[in-house]
Amino acid sequence: MKRSIILIFAAVTLLLITACAPPMVTMQGTYPKMYQNPPVSIMVLPPINKSTAADAKEYFACSLAEAVGMKGYYIMPVEAMFSILRDEGLYDTENITPVVLSNFKKHFGADAVLITSIEEWEKTLGELTITAKFALLNTANADTLWNFTTKTEVSIESKSENFFVALVETAVKTALEDYFPNCLKANLMTMDTAMPYGKHHPEYNTDAEKTIPEGKYGRFNITK
Repeated sequence: MKRSIILIFAAVTLLLITACAPPMVTMQGTYPKMYQNPPVSIMVLPPINKSTAADAKEYFACSLAEAVGMKGYYIMPVEAMFSILRDEGLYDTENITPVVLSNFKKHFGADAVLITSIEEWEKTLGELTITAKFALLNTANADTLWNFTTKTEVSIESKSENFFVALVETAVKTALEDYFPNCLKANLMTMDTAMPYGKHHPEYNTDAEKTIPEGKYGRFNITK
């Protein structure tokens, strides 16, 4: 009798876990254009900062090139491109049009541009929350090749068992935390989870059947 109850409980628990888990879909089924006409070179555009943190844009921008480059794409030199965009009055990515995209292809040889939007950058006592949207656009026709949204929560709490010591340590760590490594980790996790391999990666063209969460949304946790 007891064994039957345990088995029933285990079955119900498994069903609940399965029901809560998001449906999974294949990479190729979700991003067919990334496999039909994969980009080789990508220009990272300045992030759109919708958060209240003025420094979020710089932290995020600096970490994007490395994260995307590790997936096997050639990344146009970020600082040089940002400087040119400033000079041409195109630093605000919100103003990018299909005509501008075609010029990126014509003058710089970029197959695609990566547009990112920082939706949330919230620093509270012991935690940093980053919510971001990503979109990769074809410079030839402005088609969306790939897009994904992530929410990353970084815990930077003290591990001290003394409440008052932990409170002080957490406050100090939150104030002094170097947020670039956190941005890099968040972007690395995003690309590793959802972006197909590029032609310069040794595993290129092997991830078509890899599954990602349906809805193009991921949630990550980083513990310091």
